[in-house]
Amino acid sequence: MNMQMIGWVSLVVFILTIVIGIKKKVNLGILAIAVGFVLGFFVMTEGGSMSSLALSGKPITSLFPFNIFWMILSVSIMLNVGSVNGAFDIVIKKLVNLAGGRRALIPIYVFVIMMIACALGMGTSGVVILLCTIAANIAKDQDIDPIFMLLSVLMGTTVAVGSPVAVIGIICNGYSQDLWGEAIAPSYMLPHAAALATLSFVFVYVVFKGWKLERWPKNKAEDIPKMDSKQILSLIGMLVFIVLSIVVGFEIGLSAFLVAAVLLLLGCADEKKVIATVPWSSILLISGMCMLIGIVQQAGGMDLLTNALKTFMNHFTVKPLYSIIGSLLSMVSSITGVVLPSMMPTIPEISASAGVNPYAVVTALAFGANCTVTCPISSMGAIALGIMSTNPKWDSGMLFKRLFLWAFIMMGVAAVLAGIGIAG
Repeated sequence: MNMQMIGWVSLVVFILTIVIGIKKKVNLGILAIAVGFVLGFFVMTEGGSMSSLALSGKPITSLFPFNIFWMILSVSIMLNVGSVNGAFDIVIKKLVNLAGGRRALIPIYVFVIMMIACALGMGTSGVVILLCTIAANIAKDQDIDPIFMLLSVLMGTTVAVGSPVAVIGIICNGYSQDLWGEAIAPSYMLPHAAALATLSFVFVYVVFKGWKLERWPKNKAEDIPKMDSKQILSLIGMLVFIVLSIVVGFEIGLSAFLVAAVLLLLGCADEKKVIATVPWSSILLISGMCMLIGIVQQAGGMDLLTNALKTFMNHFTVKPLYSIIGSLLSMVSSITGVVLPSMMPTIPEISASAGVNPYAVVTALAFGANCTVTCPISSMGAIALGIMSTNPKWDSGMLFKRLFLWAFIMMGVAAVLAGIGIAG
């Protein structure tokens, strides 16, 4: 079997791994490592095949993305302290209540709060579930279109692509450091992601005519509990982390573990719950897929994919097409575990041949993938749909259809914004 054939076979194996994993509902990361081990027998590297007895599979284990694993683990443990003890819950409720009864401001407040939370790395599924729940209650109690409220929440999450402490930003930085020798979040991606997120939300706000919402009675302040000392300490810890990692410049993972250790020593949260809520499934998925992608790359599969994509891309189409590819893939697979690991290695060569800034292509890809989080067959869209469906007033079938439609609408919006240069 010649090298080109092995390259094509590796791509087919990669696609089949994703399809089978989704079909059988098996963690793609675990499956990817197992598949990578078998595929490694046919992929040559220095000293023989990657899985040969002579090399004991070391070329495969060396592909484990330690930097990404380290960053996600450390930041998750630190942020879970504030999530477990309810600090984030109270903060978000207080911020939403600032609208003072002006319903036209509620979607804007929800969007801005989600945007800030995700930029600070709080864009975990728990925080999104919390804010979706709040948005659902607001939509029900104040007769606001539930899809409008969901989009306000979910569009706010898209800014996470540019955050150095959010999972997606961490992964983008990990790849950009490998590919170009420098981190691109937050310096490049955050301002562009913020612009993309804001313009996307403005589009949603205009379509739903948010400014026409009339005033509604303000919630009583006593409905929101006061923070206790442990919750206050957790928020202080978040500020210390921001100063240490972003302002001073210490390594993010070490800063996160330092803050987490101090907070746990002070008894700010149940350690078992903090560790249990680390997204272990996502970490396994991301790590395994990164390893399999590395094997496919060694086999020449990524070069073949890059050459195939080149035929459709030029200076004007490369960013919108990458945005659309990211959107379509994220509807049926993980952004962090599949979309970014499989597509980012193709960017350097294609962006060079098309004569565009590779960082802009990364931003377009990541943002396009995030814009379809409204899709009800994606994890985040499914969570949002599940929360909204608890209200018997809204037909779950209709909500499903509308969310599905809006996923494609936002895919188009993201592609247009990338095409006109908002991504860079």
